[in-house]
Amino acid sequence: MIKVVGRTGFEHSISEPVTVEALLKDLGLKEQSYVCIRNDAPVTRFDTISPEDDVVFMEIFSGG
Repeated sequence: MIKVVGRTGFEHSISEPVTVEALLKDLGLKEQSYVCIRNDAPVTRFDTISPEDDVVFMEIFSGG
């Protein structure tokens, strides 16, 4: 299961392996605005996500 956490949150599922970069594009998320955590470890845009992975995209934002 893929969870997107941030100002807007939602869940998504995939049926076949996909790169983080392709998934970000499919979900309409900006790469520089999210950190991807797969099975409790951060991954890069070049890593592959499988349907059985637990994935969280955490939005990066700051304030003062």
